[in-house]
Amino acid sequence: MRIIEERYIPLAEVREILEKKEREYLEEGKEMLYEQRRALDHARRATKLESRDVEELKKKLAELELGLSEEQLIKVCDILPETVDDIRAVFAKERFKYSEEEIKRIIDTLDQYR
Repeated sequence: MRIIEERYIPLAEVREILEKKEREYLEEGKEMLYEQRRALDHARRATKLESRDVEELKKKLAELELGLSEEQLIKVCDILPETVDDIRAVFAKERFKYSEEEIKRIIDTLDQYR
């Protein structure tokens, strides 16, 4: 196996990829691997937005010009934290030093997609 590309992707995209793989396997009369089935089940239960909404939300969050990385944008879009403390918890292990006002701007943007 050779890795061609490595990048962060939202859970909604993971779900789409695995659902496509599931359809392909069904057409070929095969079964998904245990890990694939578990990942698909998790993605279906945990996904809160569709891929197009995630992309739109990522753009809006990037427009806030807070310097969020691609990984942070995806994490916030996947989890959709609701409070200042939730956002701080999401980034507890990272150097995330934004004022409460900046965090509230993030929450206001996320509220448009709940």
